[in-house]
Amino acid sequence: MEIYTGVKFKCLRCGGTFPFDERLAQLNTWAFILAGLGLTPVHPGGAYGNQSFRSGDTSIIITKSGMIPAIDLVAENYVLIEGFDQQDGIFYVKGVSDPSSESILHYAIYKEFLDIGAIMHGHSRLLEQYAMDLAIPVTRTFQPYGTSALAESAIELMRSGTGFILLKEHGFVATGRDIDAAGNLVLDYCARLIAVLQKKKIT
Repeated sequence: MEIYTGVKFKCLRCGGTFPFDERLAQLNTWAFILAGLGLTPVHPGGAYGNQSFRSGDTSIIITKSGMIPAIDLVAENYVLIEGFDQQDGIFYVKGVSDPSSESILHYAIYKEFLDIGAIMHGHSRLLEQYAMDLAIPVTRTFQPYGTSALAESAIELMRSGTGFILLKEHGFVATGRDIDAAGNLVLDYCARLIAVLQKKKIT
């Protein structure tokens, strides 16, 4: 896994708060579940993973950079992204924190696929190891985290119609029409992984 060095974009803060969205509690629950399952490994500076949902035509709500998932909702752990200036690498945000370092990845996917309403990104060495057994598509080349190149590689692969992919040497991306659909897709692939592991052990 690439060494984390922080976000690779700029933020223009348009406000310290944003209107409460009832879906925040739902996203927070999934963030806590994925961390508990080890799919977004927690470290002292946060968690290796991020979650988001589409909140408007051009806006998304995403976990903050360095968020440590908690069972109780803390509004400050989330950021509203209202827009992105790709040329200058500037996100227009509301909230007290910077958005996840993978905000470019999330925002680009929402822009490309209008039917996607939520995204879960995490890391699992076992999913990577057994990607072929699970028929999970993998991007062709490694791309650094938090970059447009990483986002473009994901979009290229997702144009085939798949909602669950692996970024080469950089974890998984699960998408869905809503938060539960994206989260349940992660669990579905975990169940498939367990079945594969059990079969290999038996035979």
